[in-house]
Amino acid sequence: MRNKKATWGVALLAGVLLLSGCGSKANNNVAANNNSESEGNQVTIELFNQKSEIKDYMEQIIRNFEEENPNIKVNQVQVPDSRQVLYSRMASNDAPDIMSIFPNESDFRTQAESDYFLDLTDTDLLANVDPTYYEDVKVNGKDYSVPLTMNAYGIFYNVTKFNELGLTVPTTWGELENTAKAIKEKGKIPFATSFKDAWTAGHLTEALITNAENPEAAAKFFADPAAKAEDNAGIQKMITQMDFIRDYSQADAAGNGYNEAVNLFATGEALMLPQGIWAVPVIDMAGMEDEYKMFPVPNDSGAGVVTGGIDYALAISAETKHPEEAKKFVKFMTEQKTAQFLADNEKSPSTVNGVKANSPQTEDVTKLLSENGRFQPWLHFDWKAGLDSSWGTETSAYLIIKDKGALESWINKEFGKN
Repeated sequence: MRNKKATWGVALLAGVLLLSGCGSKANNNVAANNNSESEGNQVTIELFNQKSEIKDYMEQIIRNFEEENPNIKVNQVQVPDSRQVLYSRMASNDAPDIMSIFPNESDFRTQAESDYFLDLTDTDLLANVDPTYYEDVKVNGKDYSVPLTMNAYGIFYNVTKFNELGLTVPTTWGELENTAKAIKEKGKIPFATSFKDAWTAGHLTEALITNAENPEAAAKFFADPAAKAEDNAGIQKMITQMDFIRDYSQADAAGNGYNEAVNLFATGEALMLPQGIWAVPVIDMAGMEDEYKMFPVPNDSGAGVVTGGIDYALAISAETKHPEEAKKFVKFMTEQKTAQFLADNEKSPSTVNGVKANSPQTEDVTKLLSENGRFQPWLHFDWKAGLDSSWGTETSAYLIIKDKGALESWINKEFGKN
């Protein structure tokens, strides 16, 4: 059991150092926050949060928890490059007591099988969670995570300015192209994008390839070693769509990150923002005054498929010195009042029974999560561990330097195409 963990840890640490160069400095800075020493009868546990969008809301939840549990102090840690930092800490035997994770990911499944997480099977931590959401993220029939929210991807649009310009919501790709051209003719930026942050390019292009033909065809392409990128209609259509979005984005999209793109949209300079529903709190905090909503990424049929999965979920380290206190906090997160507070502020669909997010901004997309044929889990859930990050890096590189041959060659190599 220990050997499995050690083997995964060596491979994981090597990958982290290669891809991110986060090194020991970031790890040591965070590790300093993880010295869970008891002061008197008080126990301190660390919550490592990978979602920057909900940091402030989590601070309020932590205050509520500590009021009810004065003997437990919770330190929230949220850092840039959180995924690489977390993986580095896990590989260095410095895992936080509680960590937000993405249980659909192949990384998580491998980590669970390597004994990094506490087995939560047969505990009451999932009692308030709709089984629909945790049945699919079991690992070998066991529960290692507590899903709390769902995500979904689409395109935000400025309702106020669409109405002023006489624009309608596009449902097909052709209509989206016409809408973008009309916006540009009016002197506005059609798309606010952020090619500098590779993860945003990764999400965008996964949504594009999912809709380029259909989800089944896309999944079949990635799984078929004989199918080449240069010969695949879906990949070629995705690249053409990437070209269009780049050409109708802000001039400095290559140097812009997530926050810059959100600000362009929030200030009304750009009228569309391809992003996930997780961006709602960031848009609001950026000072958005116009009404805004969201539509699915269009496809040729006019019935765009929404990509998504479990967004915020918690796992407990198998090595925590305070398992009961950690479980108590995770259980608190599944209580209806806590989950409703998170839903009211973060606006993502909740997995907790009886909790509903009132989010008119995203309802035209989130309502499709339960509609037959309109929802598709992120394709990368079936890819090998870490490949989703590389996908983001490579598609971002294409959007910046437009080397089609390099992108096709990378796809062929990484997906084992002969």
